[in-house]
Amino acid sequence: MIDYFDITINGDDFPEIGKAVMTRHPGGAKTKSFTEVKVCAGKDAPHFSARVENGAERMRFSGSPALWLQGHNGMGSNDFTGLVKASVLLVFETLKLACPASVIEALNTGNYAVDEVHVAEHYRMPEGMIHRLCDNIRRYADPALEATPIRPGIGVRLHPNSRDRQILIYNKHHYFLDGLIKHKRKLLGRMPMDFDRVGTNLYFDHMLEQFLAEGARIEARLKRCLKNKNRLFNHGSLWHPETARSLHLETVQAIPLQDLPPLDKRELLLQTAKLEHRTLIALWLDGRRPMDFCKSPSTYYRRRQEVLQQYGIDLSVSALRDDAINWASITNPASIMEPPDWAVESGFVYEPSRWIGWRDATQNERAWLRA
Repeated sequence: MIDYFDITINGDDFPEIGKAVMTRHPGGAKTKSFTEVKVCAGKDAPHFSARVENGAERMRFSGSPALWLQGHNGMGSNDFTGLVKASVLLVFETLKLACPASVIEALNTGNYAVDEVHVAEHYRMPEGMIHRLCDNIRRYADPALEATPIRPGIGVRLHPNSRDRQILIYNKHHYFLDGLIKHKRKLLGRMPMDFDRVGTNLYFDHMLEQFLAEGARIEARLKRCLKNKNRLFNHGSLWHPETARSLHLETVQAIPLQDLPPLDKRELLLQTAKLEHRTLIALWLDGRRPMDFCKSPSTYYRRRQEVLQQYGIDLSVSALRDDAINWASITNPASIMEPPDWAVESGFVYEPSRWIGWRDATQNERAWLRA
């Protein structure tokens, strides 16, 4: 998912937005630029940044396209050029300004500079193991990674002072629950109290409980590495639909975390299971027959059904002897959680390819501009 980008477009027909600033250069020449504008449709609405620079010959756009277009960044698309186009057009629509011809041409051709991109993916793993993974990284990882905790929340940041790239590993579900009311205001905005609003609100809860809670979020914040002389990604025309995920995987799999102590799912299960189930699960993990330790068959069958429903464990099937996970298994491409079909089909996730040939309002427009 593209979680943030910073791009610049050159042209000579930009509107004057922001506060004018005159800069005197050492040679005596003066240039005119404008302060950055925080574009939003309301106090609690998603926002994006736009700025006219370099004597009104360049325009910069930056922000989270997922949050800007969808009202949330819990899941989203990796289609970089499509998201850039939709985001920039929505900036001018929100400002109630006509989009300049130079900007339209740049968006259609990919003729713009790419200065920074954040690519985030969710990797399937038990939520209760995220804090243990982050703790292992802080304790045992190579000191050169400069692993530091994320505050507030549950997570860790690698290379925090790097201008090349940074990596964040954290519990996104925890973050959303902490600001649930704030996130809902951003998502729903001025939408009237009708079926669409109720449906969107249900989707939001669905996202929290059935998507974010099932995995860890890993963000690759790519900066100067986009200008690597061997592989350039500092121009919009160089980005294709598969580019973002390829860069993300290449970045996270190269992190030297393979020697961390493995995380044992069985230990987590025993820590979180209810007391009346814990003994049976421990016996099952040890290769014993839980039925032999129950007072009656009926008690065993009742508890077995409860364990199956609550933990997905069938006590009648022998347990695997090794159920540990490590960094390689966590960052396996097969572990990436794709946005569910309901999210894409409902428009809860903005997928540019679905908008080809026709125009539909983004969630931001439905909640704030067209309510």
